[in-house]
Amino acid sequence: MKSGKKLALALAAAVAVVLLVTTWGFAALSKNTEAPAFKAKTLNGKAFALKDLRGRVVLLDFWATWCPPCRAETPQLDKLWQQYKDKGLIVIGIALESGGAPGIRKFTQENKLTYWQVSDDEGSIAEKYKIRPIPTTYIIDTKGIIRVAQVGYGPGVEKEFAKEIEKLLPSTTALKALKPVEDKPGK
Repeated sequence: MKSGKKLALALAAAVAVVLLVTTWGFAALSKNTEAPAFKAKTLNGKAFALKDLRGRVVLLDFWATWCPPCRAETPQLDKLWQQYKDKGLIVIGIALESGGAPGIRKFTQENKLTYWQVSDDEGSIAEKYKIRPIPTTYIIDTKGIIRVAQVGYGPGVEKEFAKEIEKLLPSTTALKALKPVEDKPGK
């Protein structure tokens, strides 16, 4: 009987590893597809539409305050935001099941996060992006095309994000032609 339980536990562990390996790095929406349109409000109530951000690179991160890998990733995303916001990057955290604006605001203030935050407790944006595991991150180019689709977080992935962002940033001339956006809409 004991060997049967051990075998069942070993089998369950093997299935869990296979699921983790098969989902790591792969998002439901693939690269080189148009990013689904959505409208949202930041934590301070500023309404925006994804299409209004055309001409800039957009990093969308689907996360939750209760998710350990998400919590580990947020300071790295804030560093990317700080490094590239004046060069044409917008970072938007789409928080799922995180207690709405009050829960997200508390987390972002405690962790000194400054990039845009949106509450998606109803899951309407996540549904459009076919989000299953979190964190899931999409990097969208200046024309609205998904160029990076990443599920999960591991130390160093932000370096890969930075390489991709640098390739996609608009020229200085193109950036100057864009309408300015609010620097800290998540506060």
